[in-house]
Amino acid sequence: MSTVTIRPGRVEDAPALRKMEVQNFTDPWSESGLLTSLANPLNYIRIAEADGRPVGYLIASRVLDEGELLRIAVDPDSRVRGVGKSLTETMMRENPAAKVWRLDVRVSNYGAIKLYESLGFKPVVRRRNYYEKPMEDGIMMMLEIK
Repeated sequence: MSTVTIRPGRVEDAPALRKMEVQNFTDPWSESGLLTSLANPLNYIRIAEADGRPVGYLIASRVLDEGELLRIAVDPDSRVRGVGKSLTETMMRENPAAKVWRLDVRVSNYGAIKLYESLGFKPVVRRRNYYEKPMEDGIMMMLEIK
């Protein structure tokens, strides 16, 4: 994989994002849901691109000084190369007004939990049966920036 660049998401990215949704999640967002997110100017969306194609993406929202990481996915062939970390670091750097970031993660998603912990996120609460397909607990994680 060549150098990864990160850029704002565009509506025409929806098909590639949908493909990564299906590859990464048991409850993937529909292409129409992704289009709605991409078209919403209040959402923060970044695409990681290599060799002219999307290899990862991040969708977040921010209201005043609080942000929430809603979705992050990396193409299976591009995993363990720092794509997710770069996307998350870019989100935090480009949103300096956010002093608190939240996210939810499946308890079985050890790789994501390790990534978030490496960025300073701390587990706050375990949410019983938070996820479906399959039913599983979630962990809410939080990062407070001082």
